[in-house]
Amino acid sequence: MQELSPLQIEVARKLTALIQSGRWQVGERLSDARLAQELKVSRSPIRQALNLLTRQGLVAYTSGKGYRLEREPGSDESLDELMPHSESESLYGDLMSARAVGRLGAEVSEAQLVEQFQVTRGAVRRALMRFATEGLAERLPGHGWHFAESLDNEQAVNESYEFRLIVECNALMTPGYAPRPDQLTALQREQTEILQMPVEQLQRDVWFNANAAFHETLAAWSNNRFLTEAVRRQNSLRRMTEYANFGHLAEVHIHQACTDHLGILAALAEGDRDYATALLRRHITRSADI
Repeated sequence: MQELSPLQIEVARKLTALIQSGRWQVGERLSDARLAQELKVSRSPIRQALNLLTRQGLVAYTSGKGYRLEREPGSDESLDELMPHSESESLYGDLMSARAVGRLGAEVSEAQLVEQFQVTRGAVRRALMRFATEGLAERLPGHGWHFAESLDNEQAVNESYEFRLIVECNALMTPGYAPRPDQLTALQREQTEILQMPVEQLQRDVWFNANAAFHETLAAWSNNRFLTEAVRRQNSLRRMTEYANFGHLAEVHIHQACTDHLGILAALAEGDRDYATALLRRHITRSADI
């Protein structure tokens, strides 16, 4: 593992988390082109990560046919056991938690973070660039960085839920709304896998990514780029808080969210957008009360 770059490790961890979440069934093809687009990296690190997963027996490669899922991780195989964190990945989570609880101010310097977290400047730079890519930070002149506004106070959280009720519920009622059957099936499978997974095995990035993908995909079916971008932005804003709060999230709340998601998807599969909208409104309102 030592020869892998931080980016390769991060990509491999993301792919492993997707496999654990039930994104693919055993035997299903994994498209490196689609994964590169989804993870916003080139195809080279995707292929390197898939090759690593092939050596571990999770993925198989056939010349002329590409990659396919060979097996699902065992119940005793955690993400950290299957794929160690890179330094920048670990730092990314630490920064996320520190920012969410106010241990980091809105503006920081790279030197400050190197000293505070006892990591290399390269790891700091990579973690901050990831924040920037996700719209959570921007670079200042010199070596300073400014974190984007996050949902780190009660007023911001309440305003976010109000905004989401307006945008997400109305997105389902747009004239051009058209769920994609393949994506709907994939979301149902992902939510079902999480619902059936022992909560102690659920990783915070798997939970957040599945949750964010659900809400963003619902908005994307409106075929309105601005609605989709609005939901994507809200997902980015709430990432810090939800990462930090994941350890305190009760099992009943995780199961309720998955059940809500599956109910909404079932209504959409039946073509009942009115009922799906009512369920989504109840789901967001209920989440705001947790």
